[in-house]
Amino acid sequence: MSDKTKKIVKFSALIIFIAVTAALTVVCIPMIPMLTSEEGRIRLEEIVGGIVRENLVLGVGAFLLLQFLQVVVALIPGGLIQILGGVIFGGFWGTILCLIGTLIGEIAVFYIVRLLGMPIVEAIVDSKGIKRLSFLQDEKKCELAVFILFLLPVMPKDALTYLAPLTKIKPSTFFILSMLARSPGLILSNVFGSSLSEGNVMIAVILFIIVAVIGLVCILYRDRIINAFKSAKKSKHIAK
Repeated sequence: MSDKTKKIVKFSALIIFIAVTAALTVVCIPMIPMLTSEEGRIRLEEIVGGIVRENLVLGVGAFLLLQFLQVVVALIPGGLIQILGGVIFGGFWGTILCLIGTLIGEIAVFYIVRLLGMPIVEAIVDSKGIKRLSFLQDEKKCELAVFILFLLPVMPKDALTYLAPLTKIKPSTFFILSMLARSPGLILSNVFGSSLSEGNVMIAVILFIIVAVIGLVCILYRDRIINAFKSAKKSKHIAK
């Protein structure tokens, strides 16, 4: 892949990011003041419920597309989309739709990378991210790393999604491990969104605190966690 093609890929990803961010901003900003009062929440529920009932297929399709793009375009933040899913579809169905959209996105990325190889990865992931996750080439550590890094918040999930297909990991293994690991975070985000829309502020606050604490710990120890996999790989080579 030429430098020109890589620039086109990055520019396209940036355009999609801006478009999705703008769309989410337009959708979410009017919701914020409505969530602060019981009357507003009732009105929001009526509006959202009416839209979903009248255009269920369109609404579900649009949301799946957003979740799909979040996986494919690494720049798009997933948390906001997942919270929005909880607000619109509720904790249960929001989580289900997030899982489906995420899985479709992962399948698309996995097989595109398997087809095009490193050039497409270099067009999406920066060199620092590629170097950081170089330990994935250790076949025995790859599966454990995939599960742990997808499970913990603030880990480089976007880079991992693009780099894992370059390893020897089986597609089915990757999809199962990544989806199992993603599930707790998706559930928390959707339940948080659902709790906000239903006025369960205390539950929302508790969930926020839990996620914030776990996220802070992961931020502080992220490099140590990733370096632990690198150290294990080095120790193995030394032992040989």
